Amino acid sequence: MTEFQLSAIISQLSQRGFPLENLSIEIERVRQAAVTVLLRENQRGPEILMIKRADYPNDPWSGHLALPGGRADAEDEHLLATAAREMWEEVGIRLNPENNFIGRLAMLSPQNPNLPVIEITPFVAVAPDEFSLQFSEEVAAAFWLPVRELEQTGQSDFYRLRYQETIIKYPAYPSPQGPIWGITARILNEFLALLK
Repeated sequence: MTEFQLSAIISQLSQRGFPLENLSIEIERVRQAAVTVLLRENQRGPEILMIKRADYPNDPWSGHLALPGGRADAEDEHLLATAAREMWEEVGIRLNPENNFIGRLAMLSPQNPNLPVIEITPFVAVAPDEFSLQFSEEVAAAFWLPVRELEQTGQSDFYRLRYQETIIKYPAYPSPQGPIWGITARILNEFLALLK
């Protein structure tokens, strides 16, 4: 049985995750982005911050449930700085790259050929003791999801996507705000696998 305490998660990640390093930004090679699996300790055990993206007509991830994050800027020192900047811009939580971040997961890219080609690096961080959520115009809502709940339910839900005359069902994690699917579900899969 998996132990769901923040200290145990930090220990597992340090042993089994990728080392926390300042990955360089190579925008001239490929689009890059960084997202953060942000953890906090609560009465229900460790929780992950999820956001609901605002609806924008030209955004392929419009309205999706996701992890805070976004594209790297040329001005960012490295991808870890991208993750910290995006967290601040999207939800108003200031993370210190040297203190709050505890590791990273494998880089991945969308599998759907209709989506932009982009490399996404997920980092894992612990929320500061005190913060208040302040959403940018890119974020419609946010909520905390217990790690134990994610592990227990697994991908027991589906996201239904209409493509022309067909409805495609994608496996998803259930949540109070709807199904978590696609690249975010893939990141959560790897995160949970590291805890087993």
